[in-house]
Amino acid sequence: MRNLIGAARFAAVFVFVWCCLFIIFCVFPFSGPQARGRIIRSWSARLLRWLGVKLVIEGGRQADAVHDCGITPDAVGRLVVSNHISAIDIFALNAVIPCAFVAKAEIAKWPVFGMIAKAAGTIFIERGNKRALVGIGNNMQQALQKGRSLLVFPEGTTSDGTKLLKLHANLMESAVRTDAPVLPVVLEYKSGGSRTTLASYVGDTGLFECLWKVVTAPDLTIEAKILKPLKAEDRHTLCRLVSADMADALNVADPLAPVAVAEKQG
Repeated sequence: MRNLIGAARFAAVFVFVWCCLFIIFCVFPFSGPQARGRIIRSWSARLLRWLGVKLVIEGGRQADAVHDCGITPDAVGRLVVSNHISAIDIFALNAVIPCAFVAKAEIAKWPVFGMIAKAAGTIFIERGNKRALVGIGNNMQQALQKGRSLLVFPEGTTSDGTKLLKLHANLMESAVRTDAPVLPVVLEYKSGGSRTTLASYVGDTGLFECLWKVVTAPDLTIEAKILKPLKAEDRHTLCRLVSADMADALNVADPLAPVAVAEKQG
């Protein structure tokens, strides 16, 4: 029975893709940035429901423009940072705060999904290309200065959700330069009320395998905890503050704590 329900939910992914393509070609050309943000938020939440995933939002969610459409009118935007566990993290986060995603360049070449990512305003990163990284930083700064919310996964890869990986400070530089607040969000996947690794997208797990585990997981819930916004004078200090708060919210060890202790002793 669970497999039949899972198959129906899995089919919903393809329905979602066709709906996204319709929106991209028939709705987005006639929509402004704020309207696009509202559409992205609405459809992200809808996909989670179709997949049988419950989203629980805790913390500082407000009924303001940034949570409605991902744009802060007449002000600098926000850099949203999150831990990364599953292939559906991006939809959970967009259902909380619509964001332009900062992602690896390979995604732009994916069939269909790359097109959807481009239409959603994704900023693509060519890893290992230092000259390209300078341009990416400038693009991020420009987006923040226009009031856009940007999303990065500073761990740089996925974990199984039972720990926090070491955060990288490079992508937080744009927030420091624009004096934009950094908004940490931590994700926890739970099944039957307990933390689960079922939905994790790690190791040799493929995209469709990950989605199948999601749609067949019993009582799958994503808890998204919005933490307090942070600012700092340099990216390394900011990164340590973010890491400490995220680790505390997840009740796991802070991977950057030894770095902070060593610096104090030095």
